[in-house]
Amino acid sequence: MNIIILGAGKVGSYLTNELSLQDHDILVIDKDKDVLNRLLEQNDVMALEGDGCDIEILKEADVSSCDIFIALTRNDDTNIISAALANSLGAGEIIIRLRDSKYVNNVDRIKKLTGSNLVINPEYLAAKEIQRSIKYSHARNVQTFMEDRVLMMEIVIGENSRLVGKRLSETTSYLDDFDILIGIVNDNGKITIPNGNFLLEAGQKIYILGTKEDVDLFYKAEIPENIRMQDILIIGAGPVSHHLTRLLLERNFNVTIIEISREKAIDIQENFTDAVVINADGSDPDILEEARIDTYDSVISLTGIDEENILISLIAQRYGIEKIIAKVNRTNLLKLTGILDIDATFTPKSAASNYINRLIRSKYEASDISTLNKLYRLESDEVEVLEFEVSENSLIFDKALREVNLKDDTLVAIIEHSELNGQIEVATGNSVIDLGDRVLVITKTRNISKIDDILE
Repeated sequence: MNIIILGAGKVGSYLTNELSLQDHDILVIDKDKDVLNRLLEQNDVMALEGDGCDIEILKEADVSSCDIFIALTRNDDTNIISAALANSLGAGEIIIRLRDSKYVNNVDRIKKLTGSNLVINPEYLAAKEIQRSIKYSHARNVQTFMEDRVLMMEIVIGENSRLVGKRLSETTSYLDDFDILIGIVNDNGKITIPNGNFLLEAGQKIYILGTKEDVDLFYKAEIPENIRMQDILIIGAGPVSHHLTRLLLERNFNVTIIEISREKAIDIQENFTDAVVINADGSDPDILEEARIDTYDSVISLTGIDEENILISLIAQRYGIEKIIAKVNRTNLLKLTGILDIDATFTPKSAASNYINRLIRSKYEASDISTLNKLYRLESDEVEVLEFEVSENSLIFDKALREVNLKDDTLVAIIEHSELNGQIEVATGNSVIDLGDRVLVITKTRNISKIDDILE
């Protein structure tokens, strides 16, 4: 695909790094020559120095022939104007990054004005990821599919779980109570897509899939209520904190925010009167002790300085806080120190980049048989979870899954039946895929781009 990315900041650079590993022609536009040079040193892409709001620059970039134009500068006005110009020049798909609420709250008008297909807010996406992590506090990984109707969650099998010591085939009656399945197991680093003979043991990490309601019920059955999160401490009152505070308060969490800037502290207090706001330095151990950090279920460090967030996380660890989340853009700091679990960190740039990357791959790998709607890579990229929409000509039609010869380490997990008003089914050997259905597939096999690729 021919892709043009406007803006080589954190999100733009991260996305460029990701897409350059795939078979795309990529051109990056930015005003900063030094930033572009660093990007060129790291990636096999083209670069153009200039202003994305300059129509001559867009013409020089040959925007009219690009498949996707992505406006990712930190300036909303620049992104809107450049997208509108790109649309007028005949660009294909258009994606815009917006942050300001005056635009975000009028997305439909912005889409119509610019001809854009997707408007993203990296800070909101990051806040949503954190909120899910807090809601399912003992789940290490939570993802949604099929317009958030299907949930995939990674949890650790507890010592008292009814799964312990049983083969997967022996858990059917228990799992059927919730209508979920176990799709992936991480047993001390060994990744398996389990069959009926797989033995489940305490300490194994399992990925469960089903409707949001059923997975939620299973989570509550496995995780005692007395160890769930309620009291949340957020350090820093930036854009992510605003989105996160709203999401948490809507779900009845108790939220306290520590912010060093008096202006920012007043602003977030005025926006969220149900939150407790403290105007102080959240990286000061004395302040944290005075705020009784040890009484919180979770500490989330969202200052603009990586080193501060790492320090705050270390202090939280010392106090035995169970759920610690830190915003760390330079993850090499973590690798150098080895002091934090990488799963306890996040960056808005990666949340936005992953979202866009999935959209691009679904467009790139569409076929007359099926369309790849979503892609998730898990467990150091050993496993892929793929969401297909089956259109026509598939060899898998009108057969019970038990009659279909699937590739090794491949599982059909979920089927959304188009002829049954979108009914969600956790797949079994009796399940049948029909025209128009959407299918969730788990596989360790690479290069699966259409539904028939899962067949042996």
